[in-house]
Amino acid sequence: MTDQPLVTISIPTYNLGNYLEKTLNSVFKQTYQNFEIILVDDASTDRTAETIAAFAKQDDRIRPFYFENHEGVSKARNYAIDHAKGDIIVFVDGDDLLDPKYLEVMVTGLADPKVDLMIVGFSWGWRGGYDREQNPQYETVTKRRAYDSINYRGDNIGGYTWNKGFRMSIIRDNRIRFDESIDLAEDLLFTADYMLASHRFLLYEAPLYNKVNRSNSIIHSATYQMRAKEQVVRRHIDEMGMDLTV
Repeated sequence: MTDQPLVTISIPTYNLGNYLEKTLNSVFKQTYQNFEIILVDDASTDRTAETIAAFAKQDDRIRPFYFENHEGVSKARNYAIDHAKGDIIVFVDGDDLLDPKYLEVMVTGLADPKVDLMIVGFSWGWRGGYDREQNPQYETVTKRRAYDSINYRGDNIGGYTWNKGFRMSIIRDNRIRFDESIDLAEDLLFTADYMLASHRFLLYEAPLYNKVNRSNSIIHSATYQMRAKEQVVRRHIDEMGMDLTV
Protein backbone atom coordinates (compact mmCIF):
# COMPACT_ATOMS: atom_id res chain seq x y z
CA MET A 1 0.00 0.00 0.00
CA THR A 2 3.03 2.25 -0.31
CA ASP A 3 1.51 3.88 -3.42
CA GLN A 4 -1.36 5.14 -1.29
CA PRO A 5 -1.17 8.34 0.76
CA LEU A 6 0.62 8.18 4.08
CA VAL A 7 -1.52 9.17 7.06
CA THR A 8 0.10 10.73 10.10
CA ILE A 9 -1.69 9.81 13.33
CA SER A 10 -0.96 12.28 16.11
CA ILE A 11 -1.49 10.78 19.58
CA PRO A 12 -0.60 12.92 22.61
CA THR A 13 -0.48 11.08 25.92
CA TYR A 14 -0.42 12.05 29.56
CA ASN A 15 -0.95 9.46 32.30
CA LEU A 16 -2.96 7.13 30.06
CA GLY A 17 -1.41 3.88 31.19
CA ASN A 18 -4.82 2.24 31.63
CA TYR A 19 -6.12 3.30 28.21
CA LEU A 20 -3.32 3.66 25.67
CA GLU A 21 -2.88 -0.03 24.87
CA LYS A 22 -6.52 -0.35 23.77
CA THR A 23 -6.24 2.82 21.70
CA LEU A 24 -3.13 1.57 19.89
CA ASN A 25 -4.68 -1.82 19.29
CA SER A 26 -7.64 -0.12 17.62
CA VAL A 27 -5.17 1.75 15.38
CA PHE A 28 -3.36 -1.42 14.34
CA LYS A 29 -6.69 -3.08 13.45
CA GLN A 30 -7.37 -0.46 10.76
CA THR A 31 -8.28 -1.71 7.29
CA TYR A 32 -5.96 1.01 5.93
CA GLN A 33 -2.40 0.35 7.04
CA ASN A 34 -0.22 3.00 5.39
CA PHE A 35 0.25 5.21 8.43
CA GLU A 36 2.77 6.53 10.89
CA ILE A 37 2.05 7.28 14.54
CA ILE A 38 3.68 10.28 16.19
CA LEU A 39 3.25 9.34 19.83
CA VAL A 40 4.19 12.16 22.18
CA ASP A 41 4.30 11.50 25.91
CA ASP A 42 3.78 14.70 27.88
CA ALA A 43 5.96 13.79 30.88
CA SER A 44 3.63 11.13 32.27
CA THR A 45 4.18 9.94 35.84
CA ASP A 46 2.54 6.54 35.40
CA ARG A 47 3.49 3.65 33.08
CA THR A 48 2.48 5.43 29.87
CA ALA A 49 6.07 5.92 28.70
CA GLU A 50 6.79 2.21 29.20
CA THR A 51 3.71 1.29 27.15
CA ILE A 52 4.86 3.56 24.35
CA ALA A 53 8.37 2.09 24.36
CA ALA A 54 7.04 -1.46 24.25
CA PHE A 55 4.79 -0.75 21.26
CA ALA A 56 7.53 1.19 19.47
CA LYS A 57 9.79 -1.86 19.66
CA GLN A 58 7.10 -3.95 17.97
CA ASP A 59 6.27 -1.60 15.09
CA ASP A 60 8.58 0.93 13.44
CA ARG A 61 5.61 2.99 12.25
CA ILE A 62 5.51 4.41 15.78
CA ARG A 63 7.70 7.50 16.18
CA PRO A 64 7.84 8.18 19.94
CA PHE A 65 8.90 11.40 21.59
CA TYR A 66 9.03 12.19 25.29
CA PHE A 67 8.68 15.69 26.72
CA GLU A 68 10.90 16.28 29.75
CA ASN A 69 8.29 18.59 31.30
CA HIS A 70 4.51 18.66 31.14
CA GLU A 71 3.74 20.99 28.22
CA GLY A 72 0.08 20.40 27.32
CA VAL A 73 -1.79 18.74 24.49
CA SER A 74 -1.41 21.65 22.06
CA LYS A 75 2.37 21.50 22.13
CA ALA A 76 2.24 17.74 21.64
CA ARG A 77 0.00 18.12 18.58
CA ASN A 78 2.16 20.93 17.20
CA TYR A 79 5.16 18.62 17.53
CA ALA A 80 3.29 16.11 15.35
CA ILE A 81 2.49 18.78 12.77
CA ASP A 82 6.13 19.85 12.64
CA HIS A 83 7.40 16.28 12.17
CA ALA A 84 4.62 14.73 10.08
CA LYS A 85 5.63 12.86 6.94
CA GLY A 86 2.07 12.14 5.86
CA ASP A 87 -0.15 13.86 3.30
CA ILE A 88 -3.08 13.58 5.71
CA ILE A 89 -3.07 14.03 9.48
CA VAL A 90 -5.60 12.85 12.05
CA PHE A 91 -5.56 13.75 15.73
CA VAL A 92 -6.45 10.84 18.01
CA ASP A 93 -6.72 11.13 21.79
CA GLY A 94 -4.75 8.43 23.59
CA ASP A 95 -7.75 7.08 25.50
CA ASP A 96 -10.23 6.74 22.62
CA LEU A 97 -11.07 3.92 20.19
CA LEU A 98 -11.27 3.77 16.40
CA ASP A 99 -13.60 1.74 14.24
CA PRO A 100 -11.50 -0.40 11.84
CA LYS A 101 -12.66 1.70 8.86
CA TYR A 102 -11.76 5.09 10.37
CA LEU A 103 -8.60 5.64 8.30
CA GLU A 104 -9.98 4.00 5.16
CA VAL A 105 -12.94 6.36 5.11
CA MET A 106 -10.68 9.37 5.72
CA VAL A 107 -8.37 8.45 2.84
CA THR A 108 -11.21 7.59 0.46
CA GLY A 109 -12.90 10.93 1.08
CA LEU A 110 -9.69 12.88 0.62
CA ALA A 111 -8.79 10.98 -2.56
CA ASP A 112 -10.60 13.77 -4.39
CA PRO A 113 -8.04 16.62 -4.47
CA LYS A 114 -10.89 19.15 -4.31
CA VAL A 115 -11.90 17.91 -0.84
CA ASP A 116 -10.13 19.83 1.92
CA LEU A 117 -11.62 18.28 5.05
CA MET A 118 -13.04 14.83 5.78
CA ILE A 119 -15.43 14.40 8.73
CA VAL A 120 -16.74 11.18 10.26
CA GLY A 121 -19.39 10.49 12.86
CA PHE A 122 -18.59 9.66 16.47
CA SER A 123 -20.10 8.13 19.57
CA TRP A 124 -19.64 8.65 23.29
CA GLY A 125 -19.00 5.29 24.91
CA TRP A 126 -18.10 2.05 23.16
CA ARG A 127 -21.08 0.50 21.37
CA GLY A 128 -19.37 -2.12 19.24
CA GLY A 129 -19.08 -0.13 16.02
CA TYR A 130 -21.80 0.94 13.58
CA ASP A 131 -24.37 -1.05 11.66
CA ARG A 132 -22.93 -1.43 8.17
CA GLU A 133 -26.36 -2.42 6.89
CA GLN A 134 -27.29 1.25 7.14
CA ASN A 135 -24.98 1.89 4.15
CA PRO A 136 -23.70 5.36 5.13
CA GLN A 137 -22.74 7.69 2.29
CA TYR A 138 -20.31 10.54 1.73
CA GLU A 139 -22.16 13.83 1.60
CA THR A 140 -21.00 17.34 0.85
CA VAL A 141 -21.38 19.87 3.66
CA THR A 142 -21.37 23.61 3.05
CA LYS A 143 -18.68 25.75 4.61
CA ARG A 144 -21.32 27.73 6.50
CA ARG A 145 -22.90 24.56 7.93
CA ALA A 146 -19.54 23.12 8.95
CA TYR A 147 -18.32 26.33 10.57
CA ASP A 148 -21.57 26.92 12.48
CA SER A 149 -21.21 23.48 14.05
CA ILE A 150 -17.95 24.37 15.80
CA ASN A 151 -19.56 26.06 18.80
CA TYR A 152 -22.70 23.91 18.82
CA ARG A 153 -22.37 21.19 21.45
CA GLY A 154 -23.67 17.83 20.33
CA ASP A 155 -23.42 18.53 16.60
CA ASN A 156 -22.31 15.55 14.54
CA ILE A 157 -19.62 17.69 12.87
CA GLY A 158 -18.44 19.92 15.71
CA GLY A 159 -15.13 21.64 16.21
CA TYR A 160 -13.41 18.52 17.46
CA THR A 161 -10.21 17.55 15.67
CA TRP A 162 -10.43 13.81 16.37
CA ASN A 163 -13.31 13.09 13.96
CA LYS A 164 -11.63 14.86 11.04
CA GLY A 165 -8.92 14.22 8.45
CA PHE A 166 -6.84 17.28 7.54
CA ARG A 167 -4.53 17.94 4.60
CA MET A 168 -1.00 18.72 5.72
CA SER A 169 -0.54 21.00 2.70
CA ILE A 170 -3.32 23.33 3.92
CA ILE A 171 -1.95 23.32 7.47
CA ARG A 172 1.54 24.20 6.26
CA ASP A 173 0.52 26.72 3.61
CA ASN A 174 -1.62 28.64 6.11
CA ARG A 175 0.65 28.08 9.13
CA ILE A 176 -2.20 26.68 11.20
CA ARG A 177 -1.22 25.75 14.74
CA PHE A 178 -2.76 24.77 18.05
CA ASP A 179 -2.73 27.69 20.48
CA GLU A 180 -0.44 26.57 23.30
CA SER A 181 -1.67 29.30 25.65
CA ILE A 182 -5.13 27.77 26.19
CA ASP A 183 -6.20 24.55 27.91
CA LEU A 184 -9.74 24.23 26.57
CA ALA A 185 -11.23 24.82 23.09
CA GLU A 186 -7.79 24.70 21.47
CA ASP A 187 -9.19 22.09 19.07
CA LEU A 188 -12.17 24.31 18.21
CA LEU A 189 -9.89 27.23 17.34
CA PHE A 190 -7.63 25.01 15.22
CA THR A 191 -10.65 23.65 13.34
CA ALA A 192 -12.02 27.17 12.80
CA ASP A 193 -8.72 28.37 11.35
CA TYR A 194 -8.56 25.33 9.08
CA MET A 195 -12.15 25.65 7.88
CA LEU A 196 -11.67 29.32 7.04
CA ALA A 197 -8.67 28.36 4.88
CA SER A 198 -10.62 25.55 3.17
CA HIS A 199 -13.50 25.19 0.72
CA ARG A 200 -14.98 21.72 0.31
CA PHE A 201 -16.00 19.40 3.14
CA LEU A 202 -17.26 15.81 3.16
CA LEU A 203 -19.22 14.11 5.95
CA TYR A 204 -19.55 10.35 6.53
CA GLU A 205 -21.98 10.09 9.42
CA ALA A 206 -21.22 6.56 10.60
CA PRO A 207 -19.73 6.76 14.13
CA LEU A 208 -16.17 5.67 13.36
CA TYR A 209 -14.59 7.46 16.33
CA ASN A 210 -15.47 6.44 19.87
CA LYS A 211 -14.92 9.01 22.60
CA VAL A 212 -14.15 7.32 25.91
CA ASN A 213 -15.45 9.19 28.94
CA ARG A 214 -12.62 9.50 31.47
CA SER A 215 -13.45 11.03 34.87
CA ASN A 216 -10.05 12.70 35.33
CA SER A 217 -9.85 14.23 31.85
CA ILE A 218 -9.33 17.98 31.52
CA ILE A 219 -12.96 18.40 30.44
CA HIS A 220 -14.08 17.17 33.87
CA SER A 221 -11.32 18.80 35.93
CA ALA A 222 -11.17 22.23 34.29
CA THR A 223 -10.94 25.24 36.61
CA TYR A 224 -13.18 28.30 36.53
CA GLN A 225 -10.35 30.25 34.87
CA MET A 226 -10.05 27.62 32.14
CA ARG A 227 -13.79 27.75 31.51
CA ALA A 228 -13.78 31.55 31.36
CA LYS A 229 -10.97 31.50 28.80
CA GLU A 230 -12.86 28.88 26.81
CA GLN A 231 -15.82 31.24 26.50
CA VAL A 232 -13.51 33.97 25.19
CA VAL A 233 -12.21 31.57 22.56
CA ARG A 234 -15.74 30.55 21.55
CA ARG A 235 -16.78 34.19 21.13
CA HIS A 236 -13.67 34.80 19.04
CA ILE A 237 -14.60 31.86 16.79
CA ASP A 238 -18.08 33.32 16.28
CA GLU A 239 -16.56 36.69 15.39
CA MET A 240 -14.14 35.08 12.93
CA GLY A 241 -17.05 33.52 11.06
CA MET A 242 -19.33 36.56 10.90
CA ASP A 243 -18.39 37.40 7.31
CA LEU A 244 -18.64 33.83 6.08
CA THR A 245 -21.29 33.61 3.36
CA VAL A 246 -20.89 30.13 1.82
